[in-house]
Amino acid sequence: MKLQQAALCVVSIALSCASCRKDKDDTPPAVRIVLPVAGSTFAVPDTIAVRVEVADDRQVTGLTVDLLNASNGMVVSGGTRTTTGTGGTYEFNLILTDERLPTGRYTIVARASDGSNDGRGFREVNILEAPLRLRSLFLAPPFGTESTTITRIDSLGQPSTFATVADFNGIAVDNYTQHLFVAGSQHAPFHAFPTSSSANTWQIPATWNDHPEQFTAVTVDPKDRRVYFATRDGFIRGFTGTGAQQFTARCLPDHRCEAIVVMQSEVATWQRAIVGGASRIVTYTVAGTVFEQLPVQHERIALFHLTGTSLVHFANDDGTGLIEDLNISIGGSPDIRSFPGEAIRAAIRLDTNTYIIALTNRLVRFNHPARTTTEITSGLSADALAYDPANGALYIAQGGTMLTMDPNSGAIVGSIATGSPIGHILPLLNR
Repeated sequence: MKLQQAALCVVSIALSCASCRKDKDDTPPAVRIVLPVAGSTFAVPDTIAVRVEVADDRQVTGLTVDLLNASNGMVVSGGTRTTTGTGGTYEFNLILTDERLPTGRYTIVARASDGSNDGRGFREVNILEAPLRLRSLFLAPPFGTESTTITRIDSLGQPSTFATVADFNGIAVDNYTQHLFVAGSQHAPFHAFPTSSSANTWQIPATWNDHPEQFTAVTVDPKDRRVYFATRDGFIRGFTGTGAQQFTARCLPDHRCEAIVVMQSEVATWQRAIVGGASRIVTYTVAGTVFEQLPVQHERIALFHLTGTSLVHFANDDGTGLIEDLNISIGGSPDIRSFPGEAIRAAIRLDTNTYIIALTNRLVRFNHPARTTTEITSGLSADALAYDPANGALYIAQGGTMLTMDPNSGAIVGSIATGSPIGHILPLLNR
């Protein structure tokens, strides 16, 4: 009897195991994206209507639709649906509102689950980036240790007070994360002001507060989208626009950093000796270690990256404006253009090869490859310059007035009086 019972148990277990093997689901749901058709093109802002067909031999428990970029990062989600039954046709909307999305090919991914397996469907589409547009302009006075008001000019040309800080020694704008960075001089912190309700605010306190220029060399690099600044204690730091620190370096002993320019694989800094005032360009690896050094002369006005380890330097030497090509690896600082008796007051870049230079009493356009200059206008003394690539407008600070100029014809097409000196003009774009 016992033997019969044991045999029955073995048979029962075997049948049970066979049943388990039979019930195991190894087949994922079938997923097919019906709409949009492959290769469809959408322009930001827009809505992509997605229609998905799913089927499974047992059940479909959920369906998710996302839009991925070329790096397989999700840029838009259509959400997840909880489903019942063995399948059906479902519709989703992928809403394109992020004006930072670049033109390119994107992939719609529909993922269905049956509780044990996932099935996927794919569809490639083209996205056209939003037109570049100006959101606002920020105007600030020259650097100083007094209370400072930052003025915002909206897209309709209406001025308003944006922020007031205790003292002021640096300013930069980040179009990608929509922040205005304002650095204090002695007591005020380095502050990330959101320019829209979706941005976040953060700040770094002044190090010692014992002297002015606690923060220096504030700049936003348009390629790696980091904000860089130096502090009086010798540190050079780089942050994402949302406040994550991603770069740290130290100035040379007994030096202070006065300018920062990001090159292809290094970070270049202009440093001045605290005693004696000798200047040099010091580059750092991405890890923050000193890489190369180049002694430099003259009064620095503006510094721009060209290619590799080359920089173009706009400078003054005893009242004469100079344009120099600086190659940090090769060495030397050859002058490629001079303006005898005319000091350079400001310089900005329009594109890879073209610059606008404010001289003592006129504006000129400089073409770097051709080494040529063309006068835009005369009889105008500029305190600051800025360029708006969305509208092709050149903004000029002249005392307490901001002029808008067509840089091709030199015609003044607008002006706004603020009632106080303007030392900095910063256009905020949508991306």
